[in-house]
This record gives sequence, C-alpha cells and structure tokens, in this order.
Amino acid sequence: MKQTVIQSKRKKVHLIALLLLISFSIQAQVNSQEEINTKQTVDKFFGYVGAKNPEKIASMVSENVDWYIFESKYMPWTGHRSKREEISELFKTLFSYFIDGSEKLEAQSILIQGKEVAVFGFVERTVKKNGNHFKMPLAIHITVENNLISKFSLYEETLIIEKALK
Repeated sequence: MKQTVIQSKRKKVHLIALLLLISFSIQAQVNSQEEINTKQTVDKFFGYVGAKNPEKIASMVSENVDWYIFESKYMPWTGHRSKREEISELFKTLFSYFIDGSEKLEAQSILIQGKEVAVFGFVERTVKKNGNHFKMPLAIHITVENNLISKFSLYEETLIIEKALK
C-alpha cells in the first residue's frame, strides 16, 4: 500500500513537471515569435533610414509615438516628438545636414526581449556646410507594438555633433 502511494505521488510529480515544461515551451514560442516580429519591424525601419526615405521611416512609427533625441539648439532634429507626421520632417531635416553617402551606422550589439530592442554601436557622418567628419558611440532603445515603433530614445554624444556642426 505504501509503495502504491509513493508511485502515485511520483506520477503526479512527473505529470506536473511535464505540464510545466510544456507550458514553458509554449511560452518560449510565443516570446520567440514576438521577438521575431519585433526584429523584423526594427530591421525594416533601419532599412528605410539607410535608404533615406523619410515617408517610409515615418510609416514604421505609431500615430502617437514617444520619440526622444537629447535636445540641442544646434540640431533641429532633436527633442521630443509625439506624432507620426513629425518623424518624416525630423528625418528630412537630419538628412539635409550631412553629405549623402558619408553616413554609416555600425550596430555592434542588438538585444531583443519581447517588444523591446536595444542597439549599441557607432554612427559617423560628414557635415555638408564645413566638411567636418565625426564618429561617435550611440545607444538606441526602441519599443515595438503592433509592428510599429511606439517608443524611440536615442542616446548619443551630442557635444561631438555640436562641435562638428560649428
């Protein structure tokens, strides 16, 4: 009798363990699909940035967005934005300041967890008005919801850009 009770308890423990493993596996698959969708959205966004297409870039952003680039009086594309239509103008302005073909974004690390993305790397550009070239580190935090960017925060060495613009 005691042996039967022990075997019954073991079966219950095994069943519970199996159910937990299946549950974790299903959860991992859901998260993995969310991360795949997040990565596809971010890749598409950066593809449009590389192609310098402000309208397509803006199409990847939510109607109401939380967009922030540390503000500088020398860089009119910086500051807070909250509407999709502002993003197109932001990129038109940004692209107008630098020589075409001089821009390079080197993403050294991309971390994705669910709908959150962190990009760490370098950007380099050459200023149109004076030919000054700069390279600086940057970090970007992006949140993707419904295959659109709902939050974008860029952290860069503002002083390096300001110096290059002068």
